[in-house]
Amino acid sequence: MDKALRDLFKKAEVKFSDLHMLALTTADGFPICTRMSVQLQAVEEEKVAAISSSLLALSHSAARQVTASNLISTNIETSQANMFLVKTSYQNQKAVLCTVTGLKQNFGHARYFTHQLAKVIRNQ
Repeated sequence: MDKALRDLFKKAEVKFSDLHMLALTTADGFPICTRMSVQLQAVEEEKVAAISSSLLALSHSAARQVTASNLISTNIETSQANMFLVKTSYQNQKAVLCTVTGLKQNFGHARYFTHQLAKVIRNQ
């Protein structure tokens, strides 16, 4: 993981009012860079990577088979947090960006910034 990516994640925290996690993983489920809040410190980085890549792959398959269109993102709403998964690339490799926010964060705002962050990562 390079310093530029760590710095980018640090700056992104300012855009999210209730950020719990930012994680960039390879499409095949290996962690690249992860920043977690104290609330999620017990979650293993490797599990986050595996879950993120698997969920995005399943969502992509569902989108193709059910709607015959390309997946843009996957959003998971829970009683305590929201999770956003977006396809991106990092250093010419397919990647998955995962953000987790608390309920204080506006859903649309968090989704928008997740997509914007994915674009910045893709263009690095």
